[in-house]
Amino acid sequence: MATHLAGMNFAAAGPLAAIWIDARGGKAGNQPLFSLAKSVTWWSLAAFVLAMLLGAINGLVIWASGERQFFSALARFWDTKVFFGWWELAFYIACVGGYLFWRSLRPTATKWERYLSRFLLLLAGTNLLYHFPPLFAVIQMLARENGAEGPTIDSSQFRSLMATPHVIWLSVHFLLASIAVTGLMTARLALQQLEEAEAELVVSRGAMAALIATLAQVPIGAAFTLSLPIVELRNLMGSDMIATTLFAVALISAFWLMHVLAITTFFQRTARQVNQALATVFGVIVLMTAAMLVSRL
Repeated sequence: MATHLAGMNFAAAGPLAAIWIDARGGKAGNQPLFSLAKSVTWWSLAAFVLAMLLGAINGLVIWASGERQFFSALARFWDTKVFFGWWELAFYIACVGGYLFWRSLRPTATKWERYLSRFLLLLAGTNLLYHFPPLFAVIQMLARENGAEGPTIDSSQFRSLMATPHVIWLSVHFLLASIAVTGLMTARLALQQLEEAEAELVVSRGAMAALIATLAQVPIGAAFTLSLPIVELRNLMGSDMIATTLFAVALISAFWLMHVLAITTFFQRTARQVNQALATVFGVIVLMTAAMLVSRL
């Protein structure tokens, strides 16, 4: 589950990071930056495919465990959201693939070609961020709150459900996590592909984006936690020692992550430091995911 989430984080925000890198390359006519933008996009596509596979496996595990509420809630959106969701996923692949094909075919693209190809990345990233976190947040909310059974939910009803505090905070939480994961992944790729002087700016900006996103998670995470069902909230706050311990360690790890990111942003822009930050952010995702899952038992 945690790897699935991290993969979707990078798949969603990776194309947006590639836009920034490609734009910097366009200003300076810098071919290595163009190559880095393509690498970030390729890795975003790979993360997307991996996340889809892990999501399917996770769905099979849920089905095998006998928990049918999730699938009952999913069925309420089949005609209005899920069916078209497959087209949205295909749209993401088409946009990302279109950018990669275009820029591979035309590595020295004109200014307008660069603008149009970047627009494909913008569509890919924003499409994924807009459609899927709110949809699955609503499905999970209905599955947990005895709303799994019922008639098909139309678009207007879905928009009303999207406006609930829990769905809003979870969607923003996912966006911030996507920025953090993508900032660090982009920094790691820059260290691998660019000269030290060129990589330093990308690393500092990527780490700074991750730091700002992680700092913003403090109020957003608090709001999201308070929006949880009362049973889950009590389990996190002490009723269930396993859930509480996991949650506490996750919070401590998140504050340690801020420390690591601050060092990476302002002082040590090295591969070792970026690797430490990546390991820490993935650890936070694993711990938070485990805490939330245990709190639902």
